[in-house]
Amino acid sequence: MDELLGPFEQMLASVAGRSVDSVVQWKAIEESGYLDALVPEAAGGAGLSLSDIEPLIRALGRFAITAPVAETMAKRALGVDTLGRPLSAILAVAEIAGLAEKILEMSLSYANDRVQFGKPIGKLQVIQQQLAVMGEQVLMARMASQIGCAHGLAPSLEVAAVSKQVASATVPQIASIAHAVHGAIGITEEFDLQRYTRRLHALRLAHGSEGYWANIVGKARLQSDRQSSVEFILSLRKS
Repeated sequence: MDELLGPFEQMLASVAGRSVDSVVQWKAIEESGYLDALVPEAAGGAGLSLSDIEPLIRALGRFAITAPVAETMAKRALGVDTLGRPLSAILAVAEIAGLAEKILEMSLSYANDRVQFGKPIGKLQVIQQQLAVMGEQVLMARMASQIGCAHGLAPSLEVAAVSKQVASATVPQIASIAHAVHGAIGITEEFDLQRYTRRLHALRLAHGSEGYWANIVGKARLQSDRQSSVEFILSLRKS
Protein backbone atom coordinates (compact mmCIF):
# COMPACT_ATOMS: atom_id res chain seq x y z
CA MET A 1 0.00 0.00 0.00
CA ASP A 2 2.98 2.34 0.51
CA GLU A 3 3.52 2.42 -3.25
CA LEU A 4 0.01 3.91 -3.57
CA LEU A 5 -0.05 6.08 -0.46
CA GLY A 6 3.25 7.86 -1.09
CA PRO A 7 2.40 9.21 -4.56
CA PHE A 8 -1.15 9.98 -3.41
CA GLU A 9 0.13 12.10 -0.53
CA GLN A 10 2.58 13.88 -2.83
CA MET A 11 -0.26 14.70 -5.20
CA LEU A 12 -2.46 15.96 -2.35
CA ALA A 13 0.37 18.07 -0.96
CA SER A 14 0.69 19.80 -4.33
CA VAL A 15 -2.99 20.80 -4.40
CA ALA A 16 -3.79 21.28 -0.71
CA GLY A 17 -4.09 24.62 1.04
CA ARG A 18 -6.56 27.45 1.25
CA SER A 19 -5.01 29.33 -1.68
CA VAL A 20 -5.47 26.52 -4.22
CA ASP A 21 -8.33 26.97 -6.67
CA SER A 22 -10.92 24.20 -6.25
CA VAL A 23 -11.15 23.60 -10.00
CA VAL A 24 -7.38 23.18 -10.26
CA GLN A 25 -7.42 20.89 -7.26
CA TRP A 26 -10.15 18.63 -8.65
CA LYS A 27 -8.48 18.46 -12.08
CA ALA A 28 -5.24 17.25 -10.51
CA ILE A 29 -7.07 14.64 -8.44
CA GLU A 30 -9.03 13.39 -11.44
CA GLU A 31 -5.97 13.22 -13.69
CA SER A 32 -4.11 11.21 -11.06
CA GLY A 33 -6.31 8.17 -11.75
CA TYR A 34 -7.02 7.52 -8.09
CA LEU A 35 -10.75 8.11 -8.54
CA ASP A 36 -10.91 4.69 -10.25
CA ALA A 37 -9.15 2.90 -7.40
CA LEU A 38 -12.28 0.93 -6.43
CA VAL A 39 -13.49 0.26 -9.96
CA PRO A 40 -13.04 -3.42 -10.96
CA GLU A 41 -10.03 -4.19 -13.14
CA ALA A 42 -12.34 -5.56 -15.81
CA ALA A 43 -13.89 -2.10 -16.07
CA GLY A 44 -10.54 -0.33 -16.30
CA GLY A 45 -10.00 0.41 -12.63
CA ALA A 46 -7.46 -0.72 -10.04
CA GLY A 47 -9.80 -3.26 -8.46
CA LEU A 48 -8.87 -2.35 -4.89
CA SER A 49 -11.09 -2.92 -1.87
CA LEU A 50 -12.33 -0.21 0.48
CA SER A 51 -10.03 -1.63 3.14
CA ASP A 52 -7.11 -1.28 0.71
CA ILE A 53 -7.72 2.42 0.17
CA GLU A 54 -8.63 3.27 3.78
CA PRO A 55 -5.18 4.86 4.28
CA LEU A 56 -5.81 7.03 1.20
CA ILE A 57 -9.09 8.31 2.61
CA ARG A 58 -7.38 9.12 5.90
CA ALA A 59 -4.81 11.06 3.87
CA LEU A 60 -7.65 13.20 2.50
CA GLY A 61 -8.39 14.18 6.07
CA ARG A 62 -4.77 14.89 6.92
CA PHE A 63 -4.57 17.33 4.01
CA ALA A 64 -8.02 18.82 4.77
CA ILE A 65 -9.32 18.03 1.28
CA THR A 66 -13.02 18.93 1.24
CA ALA A 67 -13.72 17.79 -2.33
CA PRO A 68 -15.82 14.58 -2.49
CA VAL A 69 -12.91 12.34 -3.47
CA ALA A 70 -13.81 9.25 -1.44
CA GLU A 71 -17.48 9.56 -2.38
CA THR A 72 -16.58 9.76 -6.08
CA MET A 73 -14.38 6.67 -5.78
CA ALA A 74 -17.28 4.72 -4.28
CA LYS A 75 -19.84 6.02 -6.77
CA ARG A 76 -17.67 5.06 -9.73
CA ALA A 77 -17.15 1.57 -8.32
CA LEU A 78 -20.85 1.03 -7.68
CA GLY A 79 -22.08 2.83 -10.79
CA VAL A 80 -24.48 5.00 -8.81
CA ASP A 81 -25.14 8.71 -8.37
CA THR A 82 -26.03 8.52 -4.67
CA LEU A 83 -24.50 6.49 -1.85
CA GLY A 84 -26.43 4.95 1.01
CA ARG A 85 -26.08 6.42 4.48
CA PRO A 86 -24.07 3.50 5.97
CA LEU A 87 -21.31 3.75 3.36
CA SER A 88 -21.34 7.55 3.41
CA ALA A 89 -20.94 7.48 7.19
CA ILE A 90 -17.97 5.10 7.02
CA LEU A 91 -16.22 7.27 4.43
CA ALA A 92 -16.68 10.22 6.79
CA VAL A 93 -15.18 8.14 9.61
CA ALA A 94 -12.01 7.55 7.60
CA GLU A 95 -11.64 11.29 6.98
CA ILE A 96 -12.27 11.99 10.68
CA ALA A 97 -9.43 9.60 11.51
CA GLY A 98 -7.08 11.40 9.13
CA LEU A 99 -8.00 14.82 10.47
CA ALA A 100 -7.49 13.56 14.01
CA GLU A 101 -4.02 12.28 13.13
CA LYS A 102 -3.05 15.65 11.68
CA ILE A 103 -4.42 17.58 14.66
CA LEU A 104 -2.43 15.38 17.05
CA GLU A 105 0.70 15.91 14.95
CA MET A 106 0.17 19.69 15.02
CA SER A 107 -0.43 19.68 18.77
CA LEU A 108 2.69 17.64 19.52
CA SER A 109 4.79 19.91 17.32
CA TYR A 110 3.43 23.07 18.92
CA ALA A 111 3.87 21.71 22.45
CA ASN A 112 7.51 20.90 21.73
CA ASP A 113 8.22 24.25 20.05
CA ARG A 114 6.31 26.64 22.33
CA VAL A 115 8.57 27.77 25.15
CA GLN A 116 7.12 29.23 28.34
CA PHE A 117 8.89 29.85 31.64
CA GLY A 118 12.12 28.69 30.07
CA LYS A 119 11.03 25.29 28.72
CA PRO A 120 8.73 23.79 26.09
CA ILE A 121 5.16 23.48 27.32
CA GLY A 122 5.31 19.86 26.18
CA LYS A 123 7.54 19.19 29.19
CA LEU A 124 4.69 20.07 31.55
CA GLN A 125 2.98 17.01 32.99
CA VAL A 126 -0.49 18.46 32.54
CA ILE A 127 0.13 18.99 28.82
CA GLN A 128 1.63 15.53 28.44
CA GLN A 129 -1.40 13.99 30.11
CA GLN A 130 -3.80 15.81 27.80
CA LEU A 131 -1.82 14.85 24.72
CA ALA A 132 -1.87 11.22 25.87
CA VAL A 133 -5.66 11.39 26.14
CA MET A 134 -5.82 12.88 22.65
CA GLY A 135 -3.61 10.09 21.36
CA GLU A 136 -6.05 7.52 22.73
CA GLN A 137 -8.96 9.24 21.01
CA VAL A 138 -7.07 9.42 17.71
CA LEU A 139 -6.35 5.69 17.89
CA MET A 140 -10.03 5.00 18.57
CA ALA A 141 -11.01 6.98 15.47
CA ARG A 142 -8.46 5.10 13.37
CA MET A 143 -9.72 1.73 14.62
CA ALA A 144 -13.31 2.76 13.87
CA SER A 145 -12.23 3.65 10.33
CA GLN A 146 -10.41 0.37 9.76
CA ILE A 147 -13.29 -1.70 11.15
CA GLY A 148 -15.86 0.14 9.04
CA CYS A 149 -13.86 -0.05 5.82
CA ALA A 150 -13.20 -3.76 6.33
CA HIS A 151 -16.85 -4.39 5.41
CA GLY A 152 -16.44 -3.03 1.89
CA LEU A 153 -18.88 -1.04 -0.20
CA ALA A 154 -22.01 -2.67 1.23
CA PRO A 155 -21.70 -2.33 5.02
CA SER A 156 -24.62 -3.13 7.27
CA LEU A 157 -26.40 -0.35 9.14
CA GLU A 158 -25.15 -1.78 12.44
CA VAL A 159 -21.49 -1.80 11.36
CA ALA A 160 -21.77 1.78 10.14
CA ALA A 161 -23.48 2.74 13.40
CA VAL A 162 -20.69 1.37 15.58
CA SER A 163 -17.99 2.91 13.38
CA LYS A 164 -19.53 6.38 13.11
CA GLN A 165 -20.67 6.54 16.74
CA VAL A 166 -17.16 5.85 18.01
CA ALA A 167 -15.45 8.23 15.59
CA SER A 168 -17.89 11.10 16.13
CA ALA A 169 -17.64 10.69 19.90
CA THR A 170 -13.88 11.30 19.77
CA VAL A 171 -14.24 14.67 18.06
CA PRO A 172 -15.14 16.98 20.98
CA GLN A 173 -12.22 15.84 23.12
CA ILE A 174 -9.69 15.89 20.28
CA ALA A 175 -10.70 19.40 19.23
CA SER A 176 -10.92 20.82 22.75
CA ILE A 177 -7.52 19.46 23.81
CA ALA A 178 -5.89 20.71 20.61
CA HIS A 179 -7.20 24.23 21.17
CA ALA A 180 -6.26 24.13 24.85
CA VAL A 181 -2.68 23.20 23.93
CA HIS A 182 -2.43 25.87 21.22
CA GLY A 183 -4.16 28.62 23.16
CA ALA A 184 -5.49 31.71 21.38
CA ILE A 185 -3.36 31.21 18.27
CA GLY A 186 -5.37 28.10 17.42
CA ILE A 187 -8.48 30.08 16.52
CA THR A 188 -6.77 32.71 14.38
CA GLU A 189 -7.37 32.76 10.64
CA GLU A 190 -3.66 32.65 9.91
CA PHE A 191 -3.16 29.39 11.81
CA ASP A 192 -4.41 26.17 10.22
CA LEU A 193 -5.66 24.43 13.36
CA GLN A 194 -9.09 26.01 13.13
CA ARG A 195 -9.45 24.73 9.54
CA TYR A 196 -8.91 21.19 10.73
CA THR A 197 -11.11 21.35 13.82
CA ARG A 198 -13.99 23.00 11.94
CA ARG A 199 -13.80 20.26 9.31
CA LEU A 200 -13.61 17.68 12.10
CA HIS A 201 -16.85 18.95 13.68
CA ALA A 202 -18.55 19.10 10.28
CA LEU A 203 -17.77 15.44 9.65
CA ARG A 204 -18.84 14.58 13.18
CA LEU A 205 -22.34 15.75 12.25
CA ALA A 206 -22.31 14.48 8.66
CA HIS A 207 -24.71 11.56 8.09
CA GLY A 208 -25.64 11.61 11.77
CA SER A 209 -23.78 12.52 14.95
CA GLU A 210 -22.76 10.08 17.69
CA GLY A 211 -26.18 10.41 19.34
CA TYR A 212 -28.02 9.36 16.18
CA TRP A 213 -25.84 6.31 15.66
CA ALA A 214 -25.81 5.35 19.34
CA ASN A 215 -29.59 5.07 19.14
CA ILE A 216 -29.27 2.67 16.19
CA VAL A 217 -26.67 0.57 18.00
CA GLY A 218 -28.86 0.42 21.10
CA LYS A 219 -31.94 -0.68 19.18
CA ALA A 220 -29.96 -3.33 17.31
CA ARG A 221 -28.58 -4.68 20.59
CA LEU A 222 -32.03 -4.90 22.16
CA GLN A 223 -33.38 -6.73 19.12
CA SER A 224 -30.44 -9.12 18.99
CA ASP A 225 -30.66 -12.67 20.35
CA ARG A 226 -27.02 -12.56 21.47
CA GLN A 227 -26.52 -13.33 25.15
CA SER A 228 -24.01 -10.56 25.77
CA SER A 229 -23.00 -7.26 24.26
CA VAL A 230 -19.56 -8.70 23.51
CA GLU A 231 -21.17 -11.45 21.43
CA PHE A 232 -23.30 -8.82 19.70
CA ILE A 233 -20.27 -6.72 18.74
CA LEU A 234 -18.34 -9.78 17.55
CA SER A 235 -21.30 -10.83 15.42
CA LEU A 236 -21.03 -7.56 13.49
CA ARG A 237 -17.63 -8.64 12.20
CA LYS A 238 -19.35 -11.36 10.22
CA SER A 239 -22.20 -9.22 8.89
